[in-house]
Amino acid sequence: MPTLPSFLTATASRHGARPALIMDDRVLTYAELDASANRVANSLIRHGVRGGDRVALWMPKSLEAIISIWGVLKAGAAFVPVDPAAPVARLATIARDCEIRALVSALDRADDLRQAFGTSAPMRTVLYAGDETNPTPAASWVSQTWDEVEAESAHPPPLHSDDAGLAAVQYTSGSGGTPKGVAISHRTFAGQAEWTVTSLGLSTEDRIPGYTPLSGAMSTFEIFAGVLAGATVYPVPPRLAPFPAAVAKSWSDQRITVIYVVPSVLQMLLNRGNLGALDFSTLRIIVTGGEHLPAQRLGELMRLLPRVRFIISYARTEAKLRTLHEVKFPPEDIDTRTIGKTAAGNRLLVLGEDEKPVADGAIGELWISGPCLMLGYYGLPEMTEEVMRTIQLGRSESVLACRTGDLVRRHAGGRLELIGRADEQIKVRGYRVETAEIESALCRHPAVHAAVVLAVPDPETGNRLKAVVVLKDGSDGGEQTLRNHCAAELPPYMVPETIEFRASLPLMSNGKVDRRRLRES
Repeated sequence: MPTLPSFLTATASRHGARPALIMDDRVLTYAELDASANRVANSLIRHGVRGGDRVALWMPKSLEAIISIWGVLKAGAAFVPVDPAAPVARLATIARDCEIRALVSALDRADDLRQAFGTSAPMRTVLYAGDETNPTPAASWVSQTWDEVEAESAHPPPLHSDDAGLAAVQYTSGSGGTPKGVAISHRTFAGQAEWTVTSLGLSTEDRIPGYTPLSGAMSTFEIFAGVLAGATVYPVPPRLAPFPAAVAKSWSDQRITVIYVVPSVLQMLLNRGNLGALDFSTLRIIVTGGEHLPAQRLGELMRLLPRVRFIISYARTEAKLRTLHEVKFPPEDIDTRTIGKTAAGNRLLVLGEDEKPVADGAIGELWISGPCLMLGYYGLPEMTEEVMRTIQLGRSESVLACRTGDLVRRHAGGRLELIGRADEQIKVRGYRVETAEIESALCRHPAVHAAVVLAVPDPETGNRLKAVVVLKDGSDGGEQTLRNHCAAELPPYMVPETIEFRASLPLMSNGKVDRRRLRES
C-alpha cells in the first residue's frame, strides 16, 4: 500500500497542469500544489521536524491549510487538525497531549498563541499563513511567515515508505472529560481513498466541494480521494459556509459533480438553499453520513434532484471504514438506516454482550475489523484496550476488532440496520460529541456543583444541547456566564444552547442521574 504523499506526486506527474484547488478565484494546479507542499516539508525538516513527529494545524480552511497537510506528510510527520473555531485553550490541551513538534496557524492568531503557551510550548516552530506584517517573535519557538515558507526549495524531500506509519491524529470528544486523539496510519487512509475513488467512479473530470472543516473526519474525502482521482476541489470559504443560499449558488456556478456532506447540511440546503431555482445538471452523486437523515427529507431532495444518485455512508473515526448504500426513490426509513458495503478485507461484526455473533433478527453492537482500524488512541493504551479486542469467531479464527458503540440489527441475508447508540454519545451538526466532556467543563466552574447535558432532537442540526445545572450553595452563576466558561474550553458546537438551573438532579436507585426523567420533565 502506498503512502499518502505518493498520491500527490503521481497525480502532479500525470496531471500537473490541471486545477487541484480553486478558492476565492485563486487556482492552484497539481504541479503548484506539489511544489508548495515540498516547500512546507523542507521548511519543517529544516526546523527539526522528523519522521513520526506531530504537526498541528489550527487555522480556518484555506489553500495554505491544505498545502500544509500535504507538506506535513511529505516531511514524514503526522498532521493534527484542530477545529479552527476551538478556543486556544483546547489547542493547548491537544498540543501538549500529543507533544506536537510544530504548528501551522493563521498570522492573526499569533497573540493568542503567545498568551496560551508562554514559554512552555511543546512546539519548536510555528508557520504562519497570512499577508500581514511579521508577528512579534515568541521566546519559546521559531516563527516563519508564509512568504518565508514559499522561499524554501521546491525540491521533493526524501519519500518515506512506511505505509504503516502514523499519518494523522484526529481528536474527538472524550467520555473521560478531555478530547482523545485517534491515531491513523498511511495504510488506513490510503485504503479508504482508493476504495472510495473506485466505488464512486471519481476521475479528473469531477468537481468536488470542500465543505467540512479540516478537523472533521469527512474532510479526508476531498483531500485524499480528490487528489488520487485528480479531481478539482473547491474548498468552501469559512465566511460563506453559514449561508445555505450562498453555498448552494456557489456549487451551482462551479458545476459541482460529487458532494459529500453530513445530513444536517443537506437539510439546511433544503430549507434555505433555494435549490429548485438553481442549475445542478452536472451533479451526479450526493453522499451523506455521520448522522441520520429522515426518509421524508431525503425524498424531498430526490424530487428536487431526480437525476442524482443518493448514497448513505457509514463511518467511524476509530476505523477509517466507509460503507456505501445507494437509496432508491421513494426512500423508506429502513433504507436511510442501512449500513452498506465496504472495502474488501474489512469486516462488520454484530456481537452480543458476550462478544459472540448474534442471530439474524437480533440487535447487537457493531464491531469493525480489518485494515481500516486505527493504530489506537494516542498515548492512551488502556483506553485503546477498552475498545480494541481480539474476537474469537470460531475454533480457529480470531480477528482484532474495534467496538463502535453503535447498535445494529442483523437481518436475514446479512443486511445491517443502524438502530442507535449504546452510550450517551450524540451527533451535533455531524460532529461527534460526548456529553461527559461538556459536563466536565461545566463542573470546572467554581459555582457549579453538578451538571448534566442532554440532547434535544432538532430537525436541521440533528441535536441541540441543553444543560441542567445545580449550583453550589451561595454561588451565583448565570446562564451566559456558564456559556462563556464553556466557550473558553470547548469548540462552538459543544457549547450548550440553553442552561436550566435546578435545586437538585433526579437520581435512580443506583445513585446515578436519571436522564430519562430529566428529558421528560
